[in-house]
Amino acid sequence: MQPCAFTVERKEVRDLTQQEWGVVQSTVALIRRDGWFQWFSYIHEVSFSIIHGTSQFFPFHRRFLRDFEMVGQRFNPRFAIPYWNEFSDYRSPALSAVLNAAYLGGNGRGVGNCVSDGLQSGWTMSYPNSHCLSRKFNQGAQIQAWYTQEYVSSVLQRSTTMAKLRPDIEYTVHRAAHVGLGGDMSTRTSTNDMVFMVHHAFIDYIWSVWQSQGHQMTIDGAGGPGQPEVTLASAITYYNEPVQSVMQLGRGLMCYRYTPTPPSGTLQPRRHQYLGLGGVVEGLARILPARLLHKWFPGVNATSSPSPGGFSRVAHTTAKSNAIPLPIDLSVEWVYMHGYDLQDVQRVDDEAREFVRDMNMAGYAPLY
Repeated sequence: MQPCAFTVERKEVRDLTQQEWGVVQSTVALIRRDGWFQWFSYIHEVSFSIIHGTSQFFPFHRRFLRDFEMVGQRFNPRFAIPYWNEFSDYRSPALSAVLNAAYLGGNGRGVGNCVSDGLQSGWTMSYPNSHCLSRKFNQGAQIQAWYTQEYVSSVLQRSTTMAKLRPDIEYTVHRAAHVGLGGDMSTRTSTNDMVFMVHHAFIDYIWSVWQSQGHQMTIDGAGGPGQPEVTLASAITYYNEPVQSVMQLGRGLMCYRYTPTPPSGTLQPRRHQYLGLGGVVEGLARILPARLLHKWFPGVNATSSPSPGGFSRVAHTTAKSNAIPLPIDLSVEWVYMHGYDLQDVQRVDDEAREFVRDMNMAGYAPLY
């Protein structure tokens, strides 16, 4: 694939300047005006059974988001989909600034749980039927806890195939935002909500980090019921383009890159390591016994030290009140809507909860 002549930067929502957020606001309004939201919801719905629970998950959604982004760039070439670093809000997602009136708006209100503030305030969606854009947080005014960056770091270290990575991300981090925000986000037409785009940009960012760790062209695993295993030559559902065409950011049509965010209290740019997805966590070996290091962090051992320029943070014991909360409950309805294997999803959920219990028993304090 040819290198892109120009790439846009996908930044964390809260790192956008006022002018950059203004570009998002005005462009999204034009995308809506010309009927593109219903078109993308239609594509997502008709492709639903093939793009979830299969190794089409990551490639399809990367191509899908880029399609949305390119539509926006017809109106403004500077338009880029921001991402939401959900790790920083995992304890209390409903309190995130991303969900306040200045950005994407919060919980729905009144009959229909209509979104009444933020980017899509008062929107009426036309697909699959006329309805207000809705959100219904899964705990009333609150959202159950999501997943820590340490958990995802563990997943990336333990995943050597797409067949391992995909369910461990799709059934956890991916599921959490859809189930937690509810409303349109809990349906097959979740693309009605712009949160879908910033959430899936984050999922795509996670995939790009895994790719940078020696898995640039790694693709394998099931392609869906009655479908062959996914390879680089497999056609991306709906787009009929080879999977290989989306595997390298900055090439072909994938003309974007992720700009990591600075750690709290600094002005230095974040590296992947600051998301807890790349490098070694300083002091981790001093907190976790060898058994847990081997079990959850095979890339870390008792003799590890931080890589030059990498993520540097001293792990320490934590008070019980600061223990990692168990992640969001499994929604059987959501599992069945996707046609997932319930036992497979339950296995992944059980493993994620076991991770939390092990970290808490060891007294590990997460970054956020």
